[in-house]
Amino acid sequence: MQLTLIKKTDLTPTVKSYTFKPELPFIFEPGQFVMLKQVGAEQKCARAFSIVSEKDSDDIVFIMKHNPVGHVSGFLATAELGAIIETGAPVGRFVLNPADTDRVFVATGTGLAPIVSFFNSKNIATAPHTTIFGVRHEEDIFWADRLPKNSLITLSQPSESWEGLKGRVTAHTEALISEHPNAAWYMCGNPEMVSEVRAQLIAAGVEKTAIHFEIY
Repeated sequence: MQLTLIKKTDLTPTVKSYTFKPELPFIFEPGQFVMLKQVGAEQKCARAFSIVSEKDSDDIVFIMKHNPVGHVSGFLATAELGAIIETGAPVGRFVLNPADTDRVFVATGTGLAPIVSFFNSKNIATAPHTTIFGVRHEEDIFWADRLPKNSLITLSQPSESWEGLKGRVTAHTEALISEHPNAAWYMCGNPEMVSEVRAQLIAAGVEKTAIHFEIY
């Protein structure tokens, strides 16, 4: 399927959002991802990106960390509106379990993409939820207005004027486990963060079946 670029927005100095119009109805579950590639490129050039959009939305949104030589992000950063990109079918099992009784969402950087999509899911209302979002600096924060009011934002390299949480998300995992002993955990971000938080959860006795993750 082909997608037509209709909007592009700078979210931070390094993160951009891209909005596309699909040529056909685009059916997916919040949390899933697709493989994007330039038109006519070999499949080995395809790159995975989680869908941000609300389910059944007419438009499809992705967020990407800009890489000047990236096959997809580099191309889109300089592409004009109206540019075409190809996508495969939505895939992935990083979706909400409606049987959850509590949820903790953990995201770093562009790993926030599927978490934001969850907030628009009909299944989000089946359980209370808390979110922690980690980035390095104040200038790296984006879409804070899309996060629930009880969300936490932590900076690993804050300025002296920062008055919010400090440290990597792993510094706050123990407190979240204590506050949410029966939660299902949904994590998306860099492999190191996901691996470390998962290890913390297992060490604290959280069942592996309650731990869900997507690695960026």
